[in-house]
Amino acid sequence: MEEWRLDARSGIPLYLQLKQQIIQKIVQGDWEPGYQLPTVRQLAVDITINVNTVSRVYQEVEREGFIRTQQGKGTFVRPQEEWAKGANSRENLVSKFSSVIAEMAHANGITLSELISGLQSLIDSGKERP
Repeated sequence: MEEWRLDARSGIPLYLQLKQQIIQKIVQGDWEPGYQLPTVRQLAVDITINVNTVSRVYQEVEREGFIRTQQGKGTFVRPQEEWAKGANSRENLVSKFSSVIAEMAHANGITLSELISGLQSLIDSGKERP
């Protein structure tokens, strides 16, 4: 059984935590191309999360090119040459950046406007921080 680390108190929505962990398993090679992911229902039961949440995560990860669903057969990790292209498309990079920004703002208890304002101040000052 897979190990999942979801923390409802972290301030990061559960679906983003799950999505990040699935992509991490793929990118790090824990799940190799062709690996069959658990069904949406099975994963929902395993981690006691709503089926609709798992379904949403699978749809987003598939849209980003990491997995593919074959009707009646299951959901599988795509070969790296396929997911790498999808993951690095401009649309997907913008989507990922937006998710990270929203997570940062939420986790730190600030609004997106405040975060954007802070980033703009950094840009205007010409300083970069690690």
